[in-house]
Order: sequence, then structure tokens, then C-alpha cells
Amino acid sequence: MNDNIAENPRDPQWWKHEQIRYWRETTDHYLKFGTTIQAGIFRDDGSAGESYDDNNRTIVRRSGLRAGQTVLDAGCGVGGPALYAALRVPDLEVHGITLSPYQAELAQKLIADSPAAGRVHVQAADYHKLPFPDRKFDSALFLESAGYSFELEKLFAEVARVLRDEGRVYIKDVFCRAGELTVQEWKQIDLFRRIYVQPTPPMEEMAAALAATGFTVTSMLDITPMVAPKPREKDFGLPRFRTFPVLPIHWGEIVAVKTAG
Repeated sequence: MNDNIAENPRDPQWWKHEQIRYWRETTDHYLKFGTTIQAGIFRDDGSAGESYDDNNRTIVRRSGLRAGQTVLDAGCGVGGPALYAALRVPDLEVHGITLSPYQAELAQKLIADSPAAGRVHVQAADYHKLPFPDRKFDSALFLESAGYSFELEKLFAEVARVLRDEGRVYIKDVFCRAGELTVQEWKQIDLFRRIYVQPTPPMEEMAAALAATGFTVTSMLDITPMVAPKPREKDFGLPRFRTFPVLPIHWGEIVAVKTAG
């Protein structure tokens, strides 16, 4: 892709270009904390744990993954959560998609060294154009990844295509707070979006996009009290790191089911 592409936040190709650049620049820094690349550790299961194992165990449970399912991990990073799930849910098959060729390369190396090799697959692709046949999956996971989409309805229409009837979508993500924002909050969220190269929509906007593309939203929850913010980016020199004193964001969880028919 042309590195000289002009900045244009209205152009999906600009977002894609910048996201690939971002992940090539930052992935090695995130990996200092492990192979789960998420900004928040989900720990709602009653434990006091704040590790990525706690996070992944909670997600496996809350997402409803079951033995024998075929699962899409959309925006899978280097495949850490996919491998975690496959090692703990019998006969689970996971297909991961990442926009980053560098992350896909690292994921394939991790998979080759795992007992789950053969049941976890990762490739570089755009999740708005999934390289899978219709009705392949029982479930789709978006683990701090759907908020990077620049075209939510296009994304979820494509997910609906590859999900079987009654297929489940599970989303854990960072969202912009809904409602009126102050001028300073608008400036902060705009800077956040540019630094981390993600549109970061309100949770309600993402739920509306699901509803518009053939899904029934069964749960929409602010999970901020259940999430411990990690990793501490300033502790390991993440490029682009800065503090945001009044950033209007929160963690949220959305569960939706594809309508039969």
C-alpha cells in the first residue's frame, strides 16, 4: 500500500492504511504483556485477578462458546485469545482475521507451536470482506476490534453472511460515551481516535448497525466496573502514548443473535 496516501478521515482506505501502519509500529510493544492485545482486562467472574488469563476465561464464558463450534475471531491480533479458547473448549475451531500481515505472521508461528495447531487458523484480511463461505460460523467474536471499523453496517452485513441462523455475535470494546460532550471532551476523543486509529463509536451506534443488518441485540452492557485498564502503556514505551484527562470513553459489551431466515 502506498505510504504516501493522503490523510482523509472520510476515506475507508486511509483508515485501513493507518491501521496497518499502527499495528506494525506497536505490536511488539504490546507483546511484552503477552499474546492478548487488549487495553482492558475483563474480570467479572468474582475473582480479584487482573491477568489476561482472567480476561480470556471470562470472555470464553460470557461469549457462550461451546464444544464443537466453528468460531470467527474478527480482529484477532496475534491469536492469543483464539488459542486460549481452543485449548479449553473441546473441538472448538477458530478462524482469526487480522488486518495486519505482521500480526498474521506472528500468529501462525504461535499456532505452529501450540497443541491447538490444526484447530486455530489466522490470516491477514479485511473483516469487511471476509474470505469465507456463507453460513460457515456458529459464533463471531470482536474483542476490542469492532471499534476499528470505519463502516459498521458493511462489517455486520458481512458477518451476517458468514454466520449460521441463530449465530451469535459477542463484542467487548472501548466506546465513546453517548450524549452531549464538552468542547474539551470532543477534542480529547478526536485526538484519541487519531492516535489509536479507530473511529471509537458510541455503543448505541454499534448496536444500531447490528439491528440494521439482521441481528437482534440481546444484551448491551456498560462493563467499565468489571474492567481493569491494562496494559500500562507508559511503562513499556508504547509509541504514541499520551494521557487523556477527560476522555469520554467506557468499556462495553454487546451480544447479538442473527435472525433466522
